[in-house]
Amino acid sequence: MDIRQALLWLVPVTLTHFLFLQQIPSLLATSTPTATNQLSAVAATCEAERTRRRRRTRGHLAAEIGGRRLTEGVIRGLSDKECLWHFRFTQTELLELPELLELPPEIVTPSGYRFTRTEAFALTCARLRTPADLDDLASHYNRTSSAISEAVNWVVSFLDNTWGHLLDFDHTGLLSASNLSRYAKAIYRRGAPIRSVWGFIDCTLRAICRPSRFQRQAYNGHKKRHMLKFQAVMLPNGMFGHLFGPFEGRRNDNFLLHASQLLEKCTQFAVQPDTDEHTPVERRYFQLYGDAAYGISPVLISPFSGPGERSADEQAWNAAMGSIRVHVEHGFAIVSNTWPFLNANWKMHVFRSPVGRYYRVGVLLTNVMNCYRPNQVAQYFDCEPPVITEYLHH
Repeated sequence: MDIRQALLWLVPVTLTHFLFLQQIPSLLATSTPTATNQLSAVAATCEAERTRRRRRTRGHLAAEIGGRRLTEGVIRGLSDKECLWHFRFTQTELLELPELLELPPEIVTPSGYRFTRTEAFALTCARLRTPADLDDLASHYNRTSSAISEAVNWVVSFLDNTWGHLLDFDHTGLLSASNLSRYAKAIYRRGAPIRSVWGFIDCTLRAICRPSRFQRQAYNGHKKRHMLKFQAVMLPNGMFGHLFGPFEGRRNDNFLLHASQLLEKCTQFAVQPDTDEHTPVERRYFQLYGDAAYGISPVLISPFSGPGERSADEQAWNAAMGSIRVHVEHGFAIVSNTWPFLNANWKMHVFRSPVGRYYRVGVLLTNVMNCYRPNQVAQYFDCEPPVITEYLHH
């Protein structure tokens, strides 16, 4: 073996080999047959050790397919406590949601794996519920890792395509004029100084693996990580009334605001009752509330900011709205805590998986869960979310 070829394979697998490697410069300087033989011997030993470790690792990581497939009969045999722990939904919810979400009775993935809609939906919930490897799910649900991966990606794409409109501006349902009025009253009851705020707007950043392409675009200089960005509106009934994204992590909040055309939709649909074109602009619309970066418009307000000291009234106004606005952060936390897989940035490979859809579907399923069991935001504002059949509409 040539000395240069030997060096390409040198791996210090033991302390003895490591100490020997310290002598390489002198051995290379002499370049004697003895030195060449010693280097070749170490290279062979190291390669054998690498092979042994690789075989041992493969054996250790090989998934053992086991457990039971998630048929309706198996799910009916689970208690509600077990279903909530593994899938975040009760037994009844887990069985009725696939039909309510309009999943087809039989799902065939691109590689030909076949699933019932109940099994595919349950596997999707189980995947989002844990950041563990797919091999862990394979050992519990009697499916290969590749089959589970394809089923989850298929369901996630289907749900986002079918129900994504619920996360835009659902002016005929969740964000109807009557509901906006109800939200504004609920926020006012909790201490807001004005009666026209119906929701809270903010952005969230989701960490991802360093992408193989467009790394600069995905890099967020503030967080010092590669990220995707989403814009959301949190309602006082605990629902996400709007979700826009994903966008590159380098974008600021106002870029997403203008790209989403949310202000234009608010101007069209967030109109207070008993008003017309003669009503003063500041009284004509319901408003969103965001942080100071968003600025002021007829349909969006933010805290008093800018140079100079705030007056006592301005400070009191900012404090009152700030104590209420914090609940938009609670909404983001509910999504992250309910679906821990979304926090596993080491699994978020942008060009290999539908990473953006994972988060969108996580938000959608969080809304669905809130329809069954109102979360802490809905309880704080004492504002009931819709029933599931009202929420899921076209």
